[in-house]
Order: sequence, then C-alpha cells, then structure tokens
Amino acid sequence: MTFLMALRRDVRTVANDLFGQRPQPFAIRTALSRHHHVILGSAGFAPRPTTVRKLTRETRDAVTLELDAELDFHAGQFLTLIVNIDGTEHRRAYSISTAPHDGRVAVTVKRMGLVSSYLCERAREGERLQLLGPSGSFGVTPGERARHVVLIGGGSGITPLFSIARTILHSEPQSRVTLFFGNRTEADIIFRDALAAIDDPRFTVKHLLGERLELPELPADGEFYVCGPEPMMAATRQALLAAGIDAAQIHEEKFTSPTQRKSRLPVAPQPIRVGDKTVTAQPGQTILEAALAANVSLPFSCTMGGCGACKVRVVDGEVDMDEPSCLTAAERAEGYVLSCVGRAESPVTIEVPS
Repeated sequence: MTFLMALRRDVRTVANDLFGQRPQPFAIRTALSRHHHVILGSAGFAPRPTTVRKLTRETRDAVTLELDAELDFHAGQFLTLIVNIDGTEHRRAYSISTAPHDGRVAVTVKRMGLVSSYLCERAREGERLQLLGPSGSFGVTPGERARHVVLIGGGSGITPLFSIARTILHSEPQSRVTLFFGNRTEADIIFRDALAAIDDPRFTVKHLLGERLELPELPADGEFYVCGPEPMMAATRQALLAAGIDAAQIHEEKFTSPTQRKSRLPVAPQPIRVGDKTVTAQPGQTILEAALAANVSLPFSCTMGGCGACKVRVVDGEVDMDEPSCLTAAERAEGYVLSCVGRAESPVTIEVPS
C-alpha cells in the first residue's frame, strides 16, 4: 500500500477534527519522539522579569507579544509567562513564534481561557511580566543536511511551526518545508501575510479552510511536526502511523488547559528519593515543590501540568496527580508522572528521563 493510499484511508477523520467536527474514535497511542526527552533552557529555574516591547495584532483573536528578553532557544521551544491578573498569579506556556536568527523573542497568543484572553484583550506595550524557560523538546536544531520537513498545524498550532519553517529555510539550504495549515476562515489565519511573503521555492504552504483535507504523497523518510487542537493532532498521528510512518519521525506539541485541581492532599510528610539525594515532601507539597525547596534541581516550566517538561518516572511508591495533565495513556502505563502536579502518598523513588 502506498503512503498516499494509507493516508487517504484516514483523511476524513483528520479533516473532521482539523475543522472542529466530531472526532472519530482512535486507539491509545504509543509514546512519540516528543516524549523521549525534555530540554530545559540554560537560563535556569528562577523566573525573570520582562516587559512587552511590542504588540502586534495578528487576527481578531490573536496577538504577538515581543518581549524584552535575550534568550538562547531552538525553534519550537516555549516560554512560560507568569501573569498577574487582579492580584492572582497565573502561569501559562506559549510557544516562541520568532526564529533564533531573528535576534528577538516573541510569543503569539490566541484568545481562549482566562490568561490568553487577558493577554489578547488587555496586554499593552510596556506591561511587566515574568517568564520561565525556554524549554521543551519539540522543534529542530539545524544542521548540515538535506531533509523534507512537513508541518501540519491547526489554529494557534502555527506558532512553533512558523519558527521551525523559517529556521529550516534560513539554516539548511538543501532542505525544503511543506506546511499544511487548517483554519475555520481566512480571517482566522495567524501569520497570513508573513507566510505569503516567504519567497523561497523550497517552501510550500497549503491553507485548509473548511475543505476536505487532501495531502499529497509525502516522503517516507520525511520529518513530520504536528501542532494544533488535540483531536486534530490525534487523528493526524493515527493517519501517519497507519501509513507506515515510524513514530520516531513524528514530533508533536500540545498543552493542556488547567482546571480545578482535585487530587488528595497527603496527610503526612513523605520521603522522595531522586538519584543519590532524598528530600521530604510536606503535606500538600508537590514533588517539584519539595525538590526545589531542598535545592534539588528538577526540570520544569509551566508548573500546571500542561507542558510535560517536568515528567519523571516513579520507580517505587505511590503518587497522586492533579488532572487534567498532558501525559499520554502509554506514559502513565510506564510509570510517568508530572512532578509539578504530583504528590507522594508514600515513600517514593523517582528518576528523571535523560
């Protein structure tokens, strides 16, 4: 069966989910390349102050915030913004939409939920924020190679893909990039003019506006990067895997939305072993809070269970975790938890993925 035949077998599912229609059932997935490791930016764990240097309205529901910050990052990584709204501190993870060679750092935010709506409606140039990161394993590190990078995005999922596309075109003269970008209407297309302005024969973009998704035959050895609404990502992943694309060739980024946390609070202190060190989690403390309080470094970014940067594996013991979290069913089955929303219910030994 050719790649095209296999992909078209599931194309209707992908199209329905890309444009917000009822998703079809799909099987629990195995871990993909995104979950193999997490890169934490060299800037460390402490929040740093920043200001909004420039604000650009992309669409009626999306805004780009250029930040007063000098950061080393790779295309596809994200920042966690710490935003104070009416006296309450909130943390949200947003992908970096600029490319490393731009010499500036910006995130693009689409209106949805409390913090994103605040930034879209009320953020102003000069506004003070705090940030963590960059972090995340999604994305690319350019090299001397010739490859075909295929980007499949929906809605605000274009944010890291835009950075990836421009980075590849700038840094790898022998590589090419194909972007499939789904939106409800033309007015909803983030970076519409900027995408149209990319004058490079190695770059192809196909906008999908409520039409049936038709993907051409794609390279079996290509690299596929997917970002967008979870149903769209799940259906795209299913189609690619069914077509014979190896899981290692598929890279995806997703963020969960925080809701009311309902995990049980431990009633007694619990020891947590990390490598050759042991820390004590006090009642109510998460694994991450206990580790940082004892000066034991663990990777983290958003601290709300939404980005996966703090994933650790439980070797021994019981951990209760706030929900929802961004872990897959396969990761849970392998013993992974998120340290930022996980609390030890017994003595626990954890290991950090390398």
